[in-house]
Amino acid sequence: MPPTTPDRHSPGNPQPLDSPSSATDDARISAGRLRRLRLEVDKLEAFSLIVRAASAAPNHEAFAEVSRAAANALRAKFGAGSITSAFTWLGGAAAQAALDSVLAGQVALTGPLSAAEITQAIGMAKQAEALQQPGASSG
Repeated sequence: MPPTTPDRHSPGNPQPLDSPSSATDDARISAGRLRRLRLEVDKLEAFSLIVRAASAAPNHEAFAEVSRAAANALRAKFGAGSITSAFTWLGGAAAQAALDSVLAGQVALTGPLSAAEITQAIGMAKQAEALQQPGASSG
């Protein structure tokens, strides 16, 4: 007889671990994880576009326009965000984890950027973050 675990829907009623109930729970967990990964990859793509646009801005006015457009787009898509948060997030562990899930084939990119362009945007964000650290030189 296979090992048993109590069914959380009817306490005290043991179900085999490989029962349909357990398989459904595993599928739900996988679907939930996939939704989280999809959201993180969506952020990765959106933030990469913003960092690339900001980095290409030829002057302060163009940068300010990118910043305003980014804030509006992030608010519409994610409920909040700014150009600063895009740079910070891309320079962090969550962005790297999202990129790793793309490179591992767990989640596909759906936007206009390739994985190489996103990797480049992460590098730009990290460089910008490093330049903002106390003691960083500008040249």
